[in-house]
Amino acid sequence: MPPAELRVAVAGTAGQRWFSERGQADAADVLRLAAKHGLPAPALRMLDLGCGCGRIARWLAPQIEAAGGEFHGSDLNPKLVAWCRANLPGRYGTNGLKPPLPHADGALDLVYAYSVLTHLREPVAEAWLAEAARVLRPGGLALLTFHDEDYAAVWGPEAVKARGPRDDWFVLNDAMQGSNYMSSWTSRAHVSRMAGPWFEVAEIIPGGRETPVQAMAVLRRR
Repeated sequence: MPPAELRVAVAGTAGQRWFSERGQADAADVLRLAAKHGLPAPALRMLDLGCGCGRIARWLAPQIEAAGGEFHGSDLNPKLVAWCRANLPGRYGTNGLKPPLPHADGALDLVYAYSVLTHLREPVAEAWLAEAARVLRPGGLALLTFHDEDYAAVWGPEAVKARGPRDDWFVLNDAMQGSNYMSSWTSRAHVSRMAGPWFEVAEIIPGGRETPVQAMAVLRRR
């Protein structure tokens, strides 16, 4: 379990129970969706983009590495990366606000990014879609969460709810891109269009209305 200051940095709360249980559930979803869409083996070459202090990686990395796969994590914050590197199996490094990643073309089977697009302006989000496509092999999967219209209607701030559902990219608190201060809101249709040049949309799971779970785009590399 990472220290409280690091948990707050990634989740906005120091609560250990949520950090642990939500991380375990999200890790299980990654494996479930991978298997559902054609990547059933745990021996995968996998990247946690925006790994933070290992909320999901602490559950996935041991499984992937034990099965003979490769687990990679990457984040903007060097303190979070340092904790993962010291405490979790796998390979961890820092990334910039914009691509590139250090991985070779087609080097990975799966890239997932939980609550990364949700803190970016549209051009940077689009650049990361292109970069995810570059490092994935053909047929590889990208699992990317975002704030969709269902999530916004229930859990969005008042400024977001007042807009109503729209097919564009809306930024709230447009400063400190990449931080939790800034949030981005869009629609499932818009994410599908953004992904179109590189990916087939395998599935989009709407955001939760009963619980605050972001929407998930499951994208297959063309």
